[in-house]
Amino acid sequence: MVKNKLALITGASSGIGASFAKELAAQKHDLFITARRLDRLESLKKEIEQKYNVLVHVFTADLIDPDGVKQLLEELNKQHMKVDVLINNAGFGARVFILEKQPDDWDNIIRVNVNSLVALTMGILPSMVERQSGKILNVSSTGAFQPVPWLTVYAATKSFILSFSEGLAVELKDKNINVQVTCLCPGPTRTEFHSLAEADDIGFPNFAWMESDQVVRAGLNALEKRERVCIPGVYNKLTLYSQRLVPRNIVTHLVGNMHKPKSFLAKKQ
Repeated sequence: MVKNKLALITGASSGIGASFAKELAAQKHDLFITARRLDRLESLKKEIEQKYNVLVHVFTADLIDPDGVKQLLEELNKQHMKVDVLINNAGFGARVFILEKQPDDWDNIIRVNVNSLVALTMGILPSMVERQSGKILNVSSTGAFQPVPWLTVYAATKSFILSFSEGLAVELKDKNINVQVTCLCPGPTRTEFHSLAEADDIGFPNFAWMESDQVVRAGLNALEKRERVCIPGVYNKLTLYSQRLVPRNIVTHLVGNMHKPKSFLAKKQ
């Protein structure tokens, strides 16, 4: 019997992460899914195992905790699991004036969005290099391509992910290592992210929004084609390409006006 390949997905309990789990299961990957909410992970596990007849391993991890990735990697070793596809999806943000949060709040975002992504990649990559086989998809955002005032720290972490992914992809290629790295940069997507980040009133036109399964299929298609960067959706592509024609400071002000919280506008009136 041919053994299924194993996909590890962080932030798998909802939204894009859950869609990755379902799509990869449909492609006959066994799954190692992780997030903080055990009830949602167990529900997703039950749904996927019944529908797709693959194995799903659930592991709760808080990636804010520096030991979170260490515990995750220890579990993989304990179960003798070799990851074939790594989906670094976990991430969150906050849409507020930067001084309305404490430094620890911003540190937590950086720990999840940046530190855990690098640590998990470094923990999984050696095995992929040894086997000369593997795929890594890092979830960034269209916010990676310019500053996003009011989501300042979040956008900065997404810029890091984009730069890290592109740099790592070239390093591996130059070393003739057969491990693909793709950075997925979605725009507005219908998930819980915007409500959790207090950003569900941002004025994107209705046609700009994508469903999480559309984003996931675009990302996995790009990974299969060995593309380094994937910007899903016509609206997102046109928006980012047109920004190149406008001075960066103007783009930053325009993006800032779009993301400015209504509560801030109300205080100014």
